[in-house]
Amino acid sequence: MLKYNSEDIFNAEKSPEIGKELDVLKEQTAHTPVYFKTEIIISYLKNHCIQNTWIAANPELVRLLLSNRLITKHIESLFDFCRMKPIYSRDFESYIKMKLLKQ
Repeated sequence: MLKYNSEDIFNAEKSPEIGKELDVLKEQTAHTPVYFKTEIIISYLKNHCIQNTWIAANPELVRLLLSNRLITKHIESLFDFCRMKPIYSRDFESYIKMKLLKQ
């Protein structure tokens, strides 16, 4: 069984700037199709890569992300921070999905 402490788990309350960036990101991408939306956003902000099938399915979102008009510095910094923390990274990605998909 894996053992972890509270520092291994993403806590949105400790990172309010992340929530703000995600709210703005959600608003700025609201007009784009939903096809692979969370996968594209997470993959791009985490690794600066996007699968070809996702590009073909949602080119409008990809163009927006590549335009560098979106402010995501805190999100990207946190992905850099948690590269070697798989539980934290998983929780952070789940939070992003929840924020972007929430009505």
